[in-house]
Amino acid sequence: MNRNDLYLHMLDATAKLQHEIALMLEARVVEAEKSRNWICLHINSANLDGHEHQMKQSGEIHEYVIELIDSLTKMENSLNRHMQALLGHNESGAGGSNEMGNLFSFGEDDK
Repeated sequence: MNRNDLYLHMLDATAKLQHEIALMLEARVVEAEKSRNWICLHINSANLDGHEHQMKQSGEIHEYVIELIDSLTKMENSLNRHMQALLGHNESGAGGSNEMGNLFSFGEDDK
């Protein structure tokens, strides 16, 4: 196998990975819609006693949503770094050997 065939094979594997992630996210959307419906029907002043309890419950739901968004952002950043490494581009637009060092950081901040 020559170098171009290897790159095409790697890109194909990355595309398949992204397709699988898309399927998982679609399933997650269905779960999120069910959660949204439940929250809209059950989290209200009639079901929660006191303002403090209402605020606590709302805060917990908000923290969950923030964690979900943060996880998705980290996953997308990791996929972006993988694609950049495969395509040979770094932030300055030129290929570099530093890309492989960040390939498996999975969304952690580079320090």
